[in-house]
Amino acid sequence: MKERKFESKVIEFLMILMFSFGIVITLFSLISMELNVYDIKLYFMIFITLVIFYKPFRIASFRFIFYLINRTLHLIKTVHTDNDLLQKELIQLNNLPETEYIHLLKKLFEKHRYVALITKDIETFNVDLILWKGTRKYIVQIIKGANAVDIRKVQQVAVNIKTYSADGAMIITNQSFTPSAKKFSSLNHILLIDHDELINMMQDENKKFVFQTALYLSQHK
Repeated sequence: MKERKFESKVIEFLMILMFSFGIVITLFSLISMELNVYDIKLYFMIFITLVIFYKPFRIASFRFIFYLINRTLHLIKTVHTDNDLLQKELIQLNNLPETEYIHLLKKLFEKHRYVALITKDIETFNVDLILWKGTRKYIVQIIKGANAVDIRKVQQVAVNIKTYSADGAMIITNQSFTPSAKKFSSLNHILLIDHDELINMMQDENKKFVFQTALYLSQHK
């Protein structure tokens, strides 16, 4: 019984579809438009005709449109909420005491499969963290402040790379970097992580950080 009902619905839909196609072809002829199977207007007009003449299709179409509108509004709301959360997290991060800040970053790097060591635990104060990934060794300098990090800070980290016999370095700041600092870092095996990328590290949606780190590591093997 159900199969017959389904078959009748399919036949009914195909008949309405053929009827709609005929109407659209007639309209194209009346307005002297060339019929082209690659023209989206053709399919749009068939869709409109089906909506007008076939009630089940009309109901399904309205439900689908309502679903799209609902999903779009939900996505807009989600993005807005995520932005607010990111701002709150950044404010909380900036207000953390230095020790907690370093321990948080240690956990973040461990989450990204680094072996991380806080240098103050071994009474080494020139850098804040030492990282290992495989046989590669990296030093991390954390710079918190109100201004963009300039080239002088980056130059000091470049000196520390040799001091620690490291393969490269990372500088993490809650601010940004000056153009000269960025240029110098690109020539000296130093990865710069500003406040935006730092927030990305705190989220599971961290493709930008993972991509840049992978690129950095591949360039300095």
